[in-house]
Amino acid sequence: MRIEIEEIASIIAMDHWNILGYPSEARTVYLEIMKNKLVRAEIVSKYTLIDEYLTVIICHFYFKRPDRNRTFRQLWATKHFRIFNHYIMDDTYLLNKMKIVRAIGEIPPKTRDIIERINALRNAIAHSFFPENRRQYAGHKKVMYQGENVYTRNGIQKFEEDFKVVNNYLLERAFGA
Repeated sequence: MRIEIEEIASIIAMDHWNILGYPSEARTVYLEIMKNKLVRAEIVSKYTLIDEYLTVIICHFYFKRPDRNRTFRQLWATKHFRIFNHYIMDDTYLLNKMKIVRAIGEIPPKTRDIIERINALRNAIAHSFFPENRRQYAGHKKVMYQGENVYTRNGIQKFEEDFKVVNNYLLERAFGA
């Protein structure tokens, strides 16, 4: 498994441990690209998990399980559940899912604010090759998150701290008591 991961990292130029094998004049650029890819991947991954939690909460509301022994695997075997997910949930944006979840039961304002920040950040990095040129970041010429450049240790740390708040809340709400 480790070897496969290293091979994949080499194929996609994410093998920072091999930086001395890159042309010396391009090493800094390669490292910047690697850092950019790592941060983007983390943001998109966490955004996707938030989206999944919201979907689970909505599915639990509409497809009440008679007992805790009924699993999503069993629900996926039903036509109603597949259609609901494939044609409604797959086509619903994260903020609209959050509105549905709020209609089911209120979300704390702090958690809502963080979800909205993460959504805006994800949209910027997912829809722009140079998100620092977008209107909301143009003044800083950097992708800012909570007052920090998201491509720095402090910036991604703030993102991770915010994500933990959302994760703890949504995880409990989706799968808790």
